Amino acid sequence: MSKKIDDYPILKKEVEKKEKMVHLQYVDEVLVKQIEEDIEKESELSEKIVSMPDPFKFAGYDPNVVDFIRRCDTLDQAMEIIDYLENIGDISTSEGEKIRKQIETEGLRSFGPKKEKGFYFTQD
Repeated sequence: MSKKIDDYPILKKEVEKKEKMVHLQYVDEVLVKQIEEDIEKESELSEKIVSMPDPFKFAGYDPNVVDFIRRCDTLDQAMEIIDYLENIGDISTSEGEKIRKQIETEGLRSFGPKKEKGFYFTQD
């Protein structure tokens, strides 16, 4: 059983009188403007999200001797780190000697710039 306009007398009356008309062009302009604004907002949000560092980038990362040395301020601190890592077996004696020689000949920053507090949270 299909419905006809006659089944809705009030609607039929409104359609026939054409009292409540909305021009589609006006609706389209408003809708288009709203869609454009929404797209712009989404684009701005996407740019912000893309520019944020990945908080899980270093998840599970195990720092090595160079990472620890790059946090040192002095040669004594670096030598203490090397001694400690040799004692617990994280680096071999020969690797420790190689690193000590590099520090003595090329300097503490030959392994890279100093890693400040929060280094891993600021990397992209």
